[in-house]
Amino acid sequence: MIQAAHDLGLRKNTWHRLRLLAVDGSTLRLAKGSKEIAEHFGGMDTRHDTFCPLARMSYLYEVRTGLILSAQLSPLAEGECTQAYELLGERVWEEDCVLYDRGYNDPRIIAWTLAQKSNFVIRVAAGKSKAAQDFIARGTKEHEFCYVFDDELVNEFERCGLALSKSCRLRFIRVELETGEMEVLVTNLTDSKTYPAEEFKELYHERWAVEEGIKTAKCKIEVENWTGKTVHSVEQDFQARVVCQNIAVFLSQASQATLDRIMAGHKHTYKINIKRALGLIRDQFVQMMTGTRKAFMEAAEKLASRLPQSASLVRPGRSFPRKSPRRIPAAQPYKPIE
Repeated sequence: MIQAAHDLGLRKNTWHRLRLLAVDGSTLRLAKGSKEIAEHFGGMDTRHDTFCPLARMSYLYEVRTGLILSAQLSPLAEGECTQAYELLGERVWEEDCVLYDRGYNDPRIIAWTLAQKSNFVIRVAAGKSKAAQDFIARGTKEHEFCYVFDDELVNEFERCGLALSKSCRLRFIRVELETGEMEVLVTNLTDSKTYPAEEFKELYHERWAVEEGIKTAKCKIEVENWTGKTVHSVEQDFQARVVCQNIAVFLSQASQATLDRIMAGHKHTYKINIKRALGLIRDQFVQMMTGTRKAFMEAAEKLASRLPQSASLVRPGRSFPRKSPRRIPAAQPYKPIE
């Protein structure tokens, strides 16, 4: 059953024969009171003049399967774009398309993608891009243009043994949301016949999967609930939770076909509840990691057979307006001295 789910996932997770990936990052709060952690990862001072140690994490995510292809944990001073370069490495191939948020509209990201002969779609912050502003002023749905790299970046890639042309052809695409907000995407998928502009709204929406993956790590797996106060323990906990999350996602896929057969006569569509899957994996995780391969596969098959018992209703098209968090004033006894 597990091998069949793997083969099915490989056939389904493509868009115009391109594997869809996404990169995104976040910050993680670390255990306080450890000088080693504070010195290695850094952090920031809070408004109460206390130091909060923080680390930066990033995922390279396969959006249609929910698998984490690679994860990076670094000191806070290392930016998300730097982590993205390290995640891309040799993990992105010619038939891949990586989806990025606004913070990744960086010449090096574009250069890396072209050097690897892969593809990208990046959301552009129009207020910070003169070219995007000119595109908006045109009023057209798409526009192909010449993107020029500076000589310093071209020389840097040449020193690394990577050929980078001075210029390349890119494409702006306008996406209008139901709220009336307009997004501008930039991509090297310039063939409008093969990749119609009308499909990019739905395509870019798939990037939301990596946001959900990070939320799962922080809220459901509680990655910030560290078991030690050393750098080694932090890195070990982080990677262990990545493995646990991947196992839960993979076993959920293996069980989905069984759930589909059970729910075949129902009006609505159901899917495996990832939180339930994580709970089952957590209870068996140590034995699965420390036992033999045979014991691991037997435990995995047993867990996969239990997962269809916990299904969630799929509600497509749901969306809710994002609300700004309301800051609750501190109770009088706990207010800081002014």
